[in-house]
Amino acid sequence: MSEAAAENAVAGPTNEAIGETVRKIVAESLGRPLADVKLTSVLMADLGAESLDFLDIVFRIERDFKIEITRGEMERASRGDMTAEEFAPGGVISDAGLTRLRELMPEAAERIAPGLRPSTILTLFSVQTFANMVIGKRDGRSV
Repeated sequence: MSEAAAENAVAGPTNEAIGETVRKIVAESLGRPLADVKLTSVLMADLGAESLDFLDIVFRIERDFKIEITRGEMERASRGDMTAEEFAPGGVISDAGLTRLRELMPEAAERIAPGLRPSTILTLFSVQTFANMVIGKRDGRSV
């Protein structure tokens, strides 16, 4: 085995390979042709996903990549070190919370705008968002 191949075997799949696998998972979960599913596709707006579809996608990602992504972990990642009240006082995400989301989800930055509510964060998720979660897990981050 070459040195590069040995390094890849230890490091796991490349970011590109992870993205491709996540694309396939999303396509299968939503019953869509792979050609319709791009890394930039927004799950709800572009692909018609519903909140229950997210559970299937997360389950398949966990199974295929042998990782665990919990809802609590996703919520903590969204807030960072902010309390729930600091993140979304009065049920609307604060400026600091919006900044945190833009850092966490750079692929959705242009859709993260004032007035966003925590309950609508799922509408921001793209295929890339899920790929980034897997990459984060591979790199030792919670999500």
